[in-house]
Amino acid sequence: MTRKRTTQEITDSSNASTTAPSPATDTALLVPPTVPDLVPDVEGAPSNVVDFIATYKPLRVEFPEWAHPAPPELGIEYVTLYWKDEKVDTKPFNKPIQPEDLFILAPVRFMIEGQHKLHYELCDYKGDLSQSRPLTIYIDKTPPLLAPGDDKLQFPESIIREGVTEDYLKANDDKVTATVPPFLGAEPGDSVKWYWSDDPVGEQMVGMIKLTKDHIEILGTQSSSKPLELDFPGVFIRQSGNGTRFARYEVQDRAGTAPQRALARSLLSDPSPPPRELPPPRIKEATGSDYFSTLDPAKAANGVTFVIPKDADIRPGETVTVHWGEPGTLGGYSTSTPTSPGAREYLIPRMHVPPHMDNRVELYYQINKPDVPPSPSHFVTVRRIEGLPIVQSISIRDGALNLRYLGNSASFTLGDWSFRHTSQFINAWILGVERGNIGREIRLPIATELPVTTEAGIITLGTVSKTDLVKLALKYQFQVFVEVSFDDKVSWLKFPDVAAQLIDEA
Repeated sequence: MTRKRTTQEITDSSNASTTAPSPATDTALLVPPTVPDLVPDVEGAPSNVVDFIATYKPLRVEFPEWAHPAPPELGIEYVTLYWKDEKVDTKPFNKPIQPEDLFILAPVRFMIEGQHKLHYELCDYKGDLSQSRPLTIYIDKTPPLLAPGDDKLQFPESIIREGVTEDYLKANDDKVTATVPPFLGAEPGDSVKWYWSDDPVGEQMVGMIKLTKDHIEILGTQSSSKPLELDFPGVFIRQSGNGTRFARYEVQDRAGTAPQRALARSLLSDPSPPPRELPPPRIKEATGSDYFSTLDPAKAANGVTFVIPKDADIRPGETVTVHWGEPGTLGGYSTSTPTSPGAREYLIPRMHVPPHMDNRVELYYQINKPDVPPSPSHFVTVRRIEGLPIVQSISIRDGALNLRYLGNSASFTLGDWSFRHTSQFINAWILGVERGNIGREIRLPIATELPVTTEAGIITLGTVSKTDLVKLALKYQFQVFVEVSFDDKVSWLKFPDVAAQLIDEA
């Protein structure tokens, strides 16, 4: 949607509360804005959910550089952000544009629960006004509601009466299974953690699951979880010792609202034989508590150090195997060789770190004797890497791809990134609107599950033919997306995307 708008109009409106109708998809030339503080999408749940913590501060809304930004001497250009058609702010650009300046902050007063549609307008130095296509985000501030009346874990009657015994564990696959009562407001992506401790509010976590759509049922207009079964392994119960123990769970939604903690259920625990003192391991480069921590990949450039505590009851002549992740899977690693003879530190090579990014990895150690159970597990959450490269194309100049000067195709490349390895794969594609039917989006593939064949250097992702590019609408922006899988195509990490305008001009 374009029209003339004077510089004075833009300047005057920056001090007034204005509204603008949402742009029609078939007339909006610019790609939608982006919000960095979104949690990953999950099948069966709302998309583009804002991280709950981010709703307590102004929300950063970003937009790509537009084609042919004006030199400073030609005049000021403006970008105006709208939130549900209400103007948020107008930002002037009167000097060479820096990528880090392409954002507007939406005040906290806009952070209201529900669905919100955002778009922006560009007024160039000539007074031409262009709108972006909208981005719909979702703000969730309501945590799940645990079962009213009695939210405690449900155990077999024999466990409640007699406690956990060795006979019970032998007769039940060396585990105790409890059930989480259905809770309201459950959605795919919610996490459930469960604990077994000597304190009603103990933090000795046994495990964690994330709900899928198969865990959810709809009751009228309300969603509810189905009964969830949680296992307490005999190994963990024995390591926790004898006496009164407390079992509990907590639920947190995908947006990250306050965890909902159920009351703990007290149980008698009397398994035998008495366990050795084997505290959980840790990763030297990570920060956190005894049972879970967080790792910044920037500190793992040379791998990470698996540490067995000094007070672990390991006796002379015994060998130990340490485990990082699930053995036999990509990212899983085991070794019995310490960094030096007699040491309790073991190197986990760097290539085994990235498959666990944006997820968590379980680690434990095992004394190599059949009658000694493994140590309690420690769980490390591995953050995403930062400083990812931006896809490049020599055919895109000054924010535009000109068909007039294009040969048979446009080629796209990608530079280096941290933890690049030949076990990884790349997807790349163009997303734009169709010429002659601009209400319809089209996708032009560049690379599909492309293997990474080297650990350094420029990667040629692929080409898009001119025959395919002319399917895109002229003068409309399109986006070039790249994503990389670090875990054998189980999940994909999005890299920064690029927006460009398609033109055909001499």
